[in-house]
Amino acid sequence: EENVALTAPFSLEEIHKVVLESDGDKSPGPDGFNFAFIKSCWDILKGDLRILFDQFHGVGKLPKSLLSYFVALIPKVNSPFGLGDFRPISLLGCLYKLIAKVLAGRLATVIASNQSAFIKGRSLVDGVLVVNKVVDLAKRLGKECLIFKVDFEKAYDSVDWGFLEYMLRRFGFCE
Repeated sequence: EENVALTAPFSLEEIHKVVLESDGDKSPGPDGFNFAFIKSCWDILKGDLRILFDQFHGVGKLPKSLLSYFVALIPKVNSPFGLGDFRPISLLGCLYKLIAKVLAGRLATVIASNQSAFIKGRSLVDGVLVVNKVVDLAKRLGKECLIFKVDFEKAYDSVDWGFLEYMLRRFGFCE
């Protein structure tokens, strides 16, 4: 059921909802557009957006033109002197962000409620509070308890992609 929801073709309603919920005043990326433009020209653009999403759904890849970005250096201090005094940010194109937000909305429906990191409205602190409750409960019940923390630094660099694909198939996710 979740697999069907994740892999279903994109609807105009789903896309439009994300457009309406997005902040229109953000800086544009290389495409020169922001969400305010898409909101104001929705009736003109919706057919082309439908084609873009249908092509992405069918091929599973984005056109190279959507993958470009600008890197801007934002000062961290009042009088920046060296490179370390700046924070780099990537200004992505609006269409790339739109696709990413629609996909994130779909993923939100399958992410466990106890996942606390990198989810809108949730915080890493939530995970700490849960651990504290578990420890308190174990103490009150006189039970032994083992808690350990795993640091997933550079986790994506160490993923066994074959195993991940195998497990996704076992859980019913398609290609």
